[in-house]
Amino acid sequence: MFGLPSIRLGRVFGIPLEVNPTWLIIFALVVMSLTTGYFPSEQGLAVNLVSAIITALLFFASVVAHELSHSLVARAGGIKIEKVTLFIFGGVAQMEEEPTSPWREFTMAIAGPGMSVALAALFFGALVTLEALSAPAVLTAPMLYLAFINFYVAAFNLLPGFPLDGGRVLRAGLWAITGDLLKATRWASRSGQLIGYLMVVGAVIGVLQGAVDLIWMGLIGWFIASLAEASYRQQVAKSKLHRVSVGSVMSPGPQLAPGDITLEQLAHDYFLSGRHSRYPVISNGAIVGIVSLARAKTIPRDRWADVSVLEIADTDMGRLTVRVDEPADDAILRLASDDPGALLVVSDGLLVGILTRSDLIRQLRAT
Repeated sequence: MFGLPSIRLGRVFGIPLEVNPTWLIIFALVVMSLTTGYFPSEQGLAVNLVSAIITALLFFASVVAHELSHSLVARAGGIKIEKVTLFIFGGVAQMEEEPTSPWREFTMAIAGPGMSVALAALFFGALVTLEALSAPAVLTAPMLYLAFINFYVAAFNLLPGFPLDGGRVLRAGLWAITGDLLKATRWASRSGQLIGYLMVVGAVIGVLQGAVDLIWMGLIGWFIASLAEASYRQQVAKSKLHRVSVGSVMSPGPQLAPGDITLEQLAHDYFLSGRHSRYPVISNGAIVGIVSLARAKTIPRDRWADVSVLEIADTDMGRLTVRVDEPADDAILRLASDDPGALLVVSDGLLVGILTRSDLIRQLRAT
């Protein structure tokens, strides 16, 4: 995301949880805002800073709960969730495929805001209880903030513009009415673009009037508008690849990289001499994963002569493989990010090709 590798924190309910380095920016901004502008100054800077850090962590835990709600409902409907990632604009659950019916789209979309409303009610209940016990502001202020921010997250995400949750609800309704997913996506995405651009315009007007803090609203609006357009293009691509098999799109007979060679050899014999940035890795006669130039670059250059390909290869074969007879449109979401960026195509357990975004783009241009 944003070209920066995310850090894996672990798994929650079996779903990988990652933090993108850009998240540190918004975390720092939230902590600073709470410390200097929200908590009462009479508590002292040290107390406010500690309270701000704890409150910010609880807020982002709420964001994770929001995304996990989407993920668990999606998984219950048969959709595999690749991971949940926290980044500068909040959180996102990355799915390997789209819902197969309007009802599944609706239930998956509404689950996140539903969780945020439940959390808002939970924190508000804690606030009322603490106030009844005459608890100090150091306890009540965080509860008030968390109740408000979770309600705000729910309300904002329910705006009727794709890819926000409300936009997915809108798309589900349009899909049910028209029976045309592409048309529903186009209308919901256009609504998302309109909402995003209105946020940008509002931010520009506000900044010109001196409200500099509205810059953040403008950035979020730009992100929503851009993602709405990208989501529609992705759906167009899926429709063009419908009923096209992976085998008819893949690059057959890929060159294999031995797992026991060093990164120095890999760079010289493959990345510099070849035309690809990813290669299947073979070890003891079996295909064990994929190695990419991006992963190699995570290792300091002066260590390349001492690190083997197998040490840095992505070996999650369950995530990396796709059957030769699977529909090509199902692979789009799996190839949407740089990781893995390519899929190993198998037939009867044997490697027959490799599928990359370049292969899909070539097919799209031909249609």
